[in-house]
Amino acid sequence: MKQKHDIIKKFAQNSDDKILLAYVLEKLENCLTKSYMTNTRFLDQRQQSMVKQAVFSAGGEKNFVFWGGYEDAERVCAVFFPDYMKIDDVYNEENFLKVIRIDKKPADSLNHRDYLGSIMGLQVQRDRIGDILVDEYGAYVVIIDEISDFLQVHLSVVGKKQISLSQKSINDIKVPNQQQKEGQGSVASLRLDSVISLVFSLSRSEAQSYIERGMVFLNSNQCLKSGQCVKESDKITVRTKGRCKICSLDRKSKKGRQFITYTKSI
Repeated sequence: MKQKHDIIKKFAQNSDDKILLAYVLEKLENCLTKSYMTNTRFLDQRQQSMVKQAVFSAGGEKNFVFWGGYEDAERVCAVFFPDYMKIDDVYNEENFLKVIRIDKKPADSLNHRDYLGSIMGLQVQRDRIGDILVDEYGAYVVIIDEISDFLQVHLSVVGKKQISLSQKSINDIKVPNQQQKEGQGSVASLRLDSVISLVFSLSRSEAQSYIERGMVFLNSNQCLKSGQCVKESDKITVRTKGRCKICSLDRKSKKGRQFITYTKSI
């Protein structure tokens, strides 16, 4: 493994990043030297991008995967597994992740913010909480195992509404169907700023501002380059705006503009 100091210096942008990367690299080292699975707490998309670069730089890519309890989870843990384990073993491992099912009364209206706010109101830190999957009957909440018992004892109200809790298996998660809207349009080029300007109805300068502020992720990797070329099947996330996927690159106009078809979460 390369020197931790050099890796942290290369990828950390602030003091919080330095602390996080030191913590991540220690988890990786413990896995490789002691031959047991280790994991971080939950990471947001920016942290995931930075952690992936640091782990690859440290030579740990063969023993590393992101996992948040289900495919395409937004908040995930970095998991490090020894050579004798396979990736599928990680996906089937429930020791470090638990799922809490919150059921509400049919007449009560609760949203993602209500669930998250009530849990954090119990002084639970955000990195202990993964995705919150809301449906018409309540929500599935993916959490770090260490807070499972605590929540079952102390969480009885969400948004001033009485709720009931039960612990579920990872396999019990039912991911709500996310509504998608299909769109089509043309761009002068397949530059990232041009594409997100079209998809999210932004001006070119607004699109560039989102990119410069680190709020744009291309295939889960933070992208700070407005001129990055977008390809068919690429997935783009713009914080506060949503997600999209480039479905196809269609014909070009006589003036050379590229038509694209995309889907966008709504």
